Amino acid sequence: MTNEIFGWACILASVVMGLWMGIRFQQDGWLGGYGTLPRRMVRLAHIALAALGIVNIEFGRSAGELALSAGLIHGISFAFIVAGVSMPACCLLIAKNFQRFEIFAVPVGSLVVALLLTIGGLVR
Repeated sequence: MTNEIFGWACILASVVMGLWMGIRFQQDGWLGGYGTLPRRMVRLAHIALAALGIVNIEFGRSAGELALSAGLIHGISFAFIVAGVSMPACCLLIAKNFQRFEIFAVPVGSLVVALLLTIGGLVR
């Protein structure tokens, strides 16, 4: 249930962010222009919120089908939430000229672990 609520909250945040972006996207120079890294990273953060929101909702719906211990399922749940928070945050940090791209190891690592364990729990 936690992942479903979190997922819907991510989708709502994505809609609000899209509204904020939509007000400004017609300005050619916004965030340096359409093709600049800051603007691309803000767009990626927006999409990451929606996509990882959906992933969290789907995990919440399928968690009961996993042939795994309750502790492991809780850990997977946490990893999906970490990814849902950290991916858009990393994108926005990069957009603000934070030049440490290795920070993406946190959301990507969380996603890889959560996905592999989820797939393993469904295959059993």
